[in-house]
Amino acid sequence: MYSKPQDYDVTALIPQRSPMIMVDRLLSCDSKTAVALLEVRESNIFVHNGCLQEAGIVEFMAQTAAAFTGFKNLTAAKPVTRGYIGAVKNLAIQELPPVNTTLHAEITVENEIVGYTIVNGIVKYEDHLVASCEMRILTGTA
Repeated sequence: MYSKPQDYDVTALIPQRSPMIMVDRLLSCDSKTAVALLEVRESNIFVHNGCLQEAGIVEFMAQTAAAFTGFKNLTAAKPVTRGYIGAVKNLAIQELPPVNTTLHAEITVENEIVGYTIVNGIVKYEDHLVASCEMRILTGTA
């Protein structure tokens, strides 16, 4: 049995499939937080003019939250479920990360209520804060 998030192929944790996979690896996961990474490649569908665009950054945060939920479900012997972004609040994009950078996203679950998970997310590379926001994600749908 796998016990660490990095032991899993990310496609076992999230419902997305290529070309929409925006998480390369789930690095850590506990009861309230998860950290994932993404290598920004030229072939990424959200890359334009050599940089990952805003939609890709938001999707990376959302898929980090999906990997968090997927890991929790799989380790509890439950199926991976779909989730949908219900709202994005206080989105601040500081910069668009260039191709060939490795991004780290960290999500922290603030609340789980009535089918929604509310998370705060940040994306960084090296010492750069790329983005932050609050997301409300409709969870638990098949």
